[in-house]
Amino acid sequence: VNCGRLLADENDPELAKIVRTVPVGKRRFEAVHAYCTKISICKPDEPNENGEDAPPSQPGHGGCGRLQPAIRREALKLFSVNKQQKHDEEDDTKAQQDKRQLSAAEVYTLFKKIPDSDITLMGLSAEFARPDWMIITVLPVPPPPVRPSIAVDGGATRSE
Repeated sequence: VNCGRLLADENDPELAKIVRTVPVGKRRFEAVHAYCTKISICKPDEPNENGEDAPPSQPGHGGCGRLQPAIRREALKLFSVNKQQKHDEEDDTKAQQDKRQLSAAEVYTLFKKIPDSDITLMGLSAEFARPDWMIITVLPVPPPPVRPSIAVDGGATRSE
């Protein structure tokens, strides 16, 4: 939820198979979603063994390296569920869940971070169907002369 990258690496053979075999659209989106739900950590680029100045042999994933929360929906609200490790006195680990509501503004900024290459891998069109366009940011309201008139109790119509 930090960098906006797809959790699966483009060089991953399983993702490459999905991209080759599943046509662009809803089916590819569902297949990529099913594959990425198994991944919980955004893969960072591996450090270069030959030195920092040498160019990498393959382009990396470019991820942030953080543990990604599970996104859950309850009615019309989205929640981010982080599993944290809590240590007892006896060094037993218990999983504790941190649940927090995501606002529409947070989801919008996350969708804005998604690069065009990842949008294409998901089966969407970067030109016609970006995910951030699916959240209403401007609500169009017609001017008063164009709005329909309102009927009042007496049966007469009145203008606003």
